[in-house]
Formats: sequence, C-alpha cells, structure tokens
Amino acid sequence: MTRPAERGDIACLMFNFGVTHRVGPRRIQVKLARRLAQHGVASLRFDLSGLGDSQTPETAQSFEEQALGDLRQAMNQIESRLGIRRVIVVGLCSGAVHGFQAALADPRVVGLLAFDGYSFTSRGAKLERRVRRFLRFPVAQTRHWIARLLGTDRPPDGDLLRTGVRAKILTADDFRRDTEALVARGVAVYLVYSATLQSRDRNKDQLQALRGCAVLDQVRYEFMAHLDHSFTEIAGQEFFLDAVCHWVAGIQAQHAGLASAAPAAEPAKRTVEHLAATSATAC
Repeated sequence: MTRPAERGDIACLMFNFGVTHRVGPRRIQVKLARRLAQHGVASLRFDLSGLGDSQTPETAQSFEEQALGDLRQAMNQIESRLGIRRVIVVGLCSGAVHGFQAALADPRVVGLLAFDGYSFTSRGAKLERRVRRFLRFPVAQTRHWIARLLGTDRPPDGDLLRTGVRAKILTADDFRRDTEALVARGVAVYLVYSATLQSRDRNKDQLQALRGCAVLDQVRYEFMAHLDHSFTEIAGQEFFLDAVCHWVAGIQAQHAGLASAAPAAEPAKRTVEHLAATSATAC
C-alpha cells in the first residue's frame, strides 16, 4: 500500500495484468502508485488469488468469481486501513474485465480505468491486425494458423485458459448496457487503448460497434498512439502516467465539489472518515 503524507478521500486499486505480478509490465503500476502519491492519492497493489505472491484458494468458485471477491476484500482493506470508501479501479488488459465486474457490483467504485480491455472493432480492423501480426512474426503465425485450421489449437469459446469452465462472452450490447449502468451511477469511466491492438484510430475504432450510442459521449475514450500494450517505451509510460494522474485529479475535484455542496450533516461524517484515515497504522 502506498500512502502519501497528506491524502484525500479517494484511493486507487491495482492488481494483475494477465498473469503478471502486481508491479505490472515494466513496473508501470509501481510508477503509477508513486506518481499518484505525489498528488495525495493513496493506492493498493495486490495479487489476485493464485497469481504472483498470492496462494491458490481452496474453493469451488470460478476464477472470475474469486477475482471479484478478491477485489472486494482489497476495497475492505482500503476502507479499514485508510478510512476511504471511494475507490478508483485500474484494470490493465484482463484486469479491465475484472474491473468492470467490480465496478458494477460494488458502489464504492467511483472510477474505472480499462486499458486495452473490451474492444469491438470492424472486420477490416481485425484483418489489418492479423496481417500486421503475421508480417512481424511470420514463422510463429504460420504455425499458429496451421494449428487453428487443424483444430488442434482452438480452445472452446470463453475458456482460453482451458479450465473446463467457460466464461461469459460479453457482446457489444452487453458492454453498452453495463457502461450505461456505471455512468448512470456516476462512475467515471476511462477507456484507454494502445497502438498494439490497432495501429491507428480514426473515430473510436476500438468500439466501432457502439458508434452512435450516447454512452460513448459520456465516457473518456483515448487512443494512445505512442504506447504499446507492454509499456515498452519510456515516453509512452510517461504519457500514460500523466494522463491517468490528470484523470484521477479530475475525479477528486468532482467529489470534493459534491462534498462541499452536501447538507450540514455530511461534513461531520467526512470528519469521522478523516480521523479514521489519519489514525490508520503504517504497513
């Protein structure tokens, strides 16, 4: 847990990028936690059950159900240690999927960043991506497509990890409804896409299937042309860190404004939360 000397009433929650340890690729989540601390924002980084330093749970729950429970427990830790009930979830890659589910299920989530998460592009964009990938890795892609054509390397839909448990396939309509629900609840949604998925973005191409939907104008959508999926370049990392910190600062300012406009009883409640936060022990 990263705790600045003086902090506000919003904290950030970060976890695994695929199977990558909680530090994130190129330690991007460590860098983000430190950058946020400079702006007075506390953060908690942790590993989901069975990943990184976390033990594999003895449970019959699916990985998705366990991940949701882990995220709720992490928010409980933030609340008990810092006295903070407003949380921004930072979901990178597969973490965007778990982040969406946590945001939908828990009212403590006031912000959701989804990096290279759900994408609903056109057939042309998908073809372009496959051609670019083939040109970059011709041998590996040839082997991959031979295996796909022979049916020896195609896991069942929704079971990419071959666990025997199929995850729900989210359609564009499902994504639209879920995002509308978050926006209606006042959750700030930030959809970030790197240039790895697609080399360029003309008009929110990553969500081409949702063009014309009002919800696209109610979320923050950003295509970062100089950023790759693994945060390889320092310049791309800096651009990402600056953008995220600016977005978090906007959420802080918004909730500070809402608090100042609240009834007289609300400041007393916030004072109790502040006392709880300042009395939390260091870890």
